[in-house]
Amino acid sequence: MFHFKFIMDNFHASAMSGPFTEANMRAKWLPYYCPPDIQIGFAPNPGQFPIYPNNALIVGKQDIGWWNHYVQNYTEDFQVYKGRYWSTGPNFDQYRPVERYVPLVVYSEFQKQYMKDLNYPEHLIHIIPNMVDSEIFYPRPKGNEIIVGWIGHDLNGLLKGPEVMPFLARRFPHIRFEMIMAPPPTNQEGWLNDHPPNLLIRTNVPHDQMADIISRWHVLVCGSKSETFSNQIAEAMSCGVPVIAAAMGAIYHTAPSQRLIFDVNWGSPPYWWLPEALEKYATALHEVISSAAYRDSLSIKAINDSKRFSPQEVCKKWYDFIYLCREIVERGE
Repeated sequence: MFHFKFIMDNFHASAMSGPFTEANMRAKWLPYYCPPDIQIGFAPNPGQFPIYPNNALIVGKQDIGWWNHYVQNYTEDFQVYKGRYWSTGPNFDQYRPVERYVPLVVYSEFQKQYMKDLNYPEHLIHIIPNMVDSEIFYPRPKGNEIIVGWIGHDLNGLLKGPEVMPFLARRFPHIRFEMIMAPPPTNQEGWLNDHPPNLLIRTNVPHDQMADIISRWHVLVCGSKSETFSNQIAEAMSCGVPVIAAAMGAIYHTAPSQRLIFDVNWGSPPYWWLPEALEKYATALHEVISSAAYRDSLSIKAINDSKRFSPQEVCKKWYDFIYLCREIVERGE
């Protein structure tokens, strides 16, 4: 029996962002598909337990006898690979010295190339995308009123592009716009000087309520300028919602069949989209909402694309990776 544990932070948070979603999806599905010769454990902070029903085994972070995989690598012991049995990913800190190169998980081809450019050994880099739970995210009937959605936050230099939504709301006053922000906004100055009446902002939405909201949307607009993997895009596609996004970071690999915008740029800090970029977003939205046939064709592609992130396929990639870790142990490396 090979013992493999995920060392992480939290399952629960007041603002459910991508890392917490990923942790709960892994805890729900990896034990379900677990081979008989592997035992999976999850090592969160004390008192943390998965949100969704599962049979996940909760273990201590310091428990011995496990291969230790760091999921969210912002902990004090990040990149202290003094032992043999470690792996990491996907949040690699390029500014800290690597004591030992270990198997690394990334979410996309874009992220793999980034790590190769940092001279990380390619044979240790493994692409395992985030999974989408089709029991939660699936197409539902929509109303007649067109709703355009956005998901993100306005932290970290505003790299999620919240300024796109007020711009579009002012440009299309007859359409309803909804923003779901993880924590409440803290940098409204500049991107929300005037609040258009057709723009609704939601905060602290539990993950199990996200699908009901997203599935009602007719379009998801992703304003992000930097993504290693786009949870919100993958979940929207699983709901059959067409996506408009700039082809930045891993977005091109996550949603290649969607309405991607190329050759867009932002200015110096705080990294607002330049006016010509915002105009390209407006043009793309007009094209999607003005043609039902265009929107429907994107919806079909969205559903087909989302199958790439099914729990079955993603879990298989994880178990291929875990067997590789076991081979390293058996070879005594």
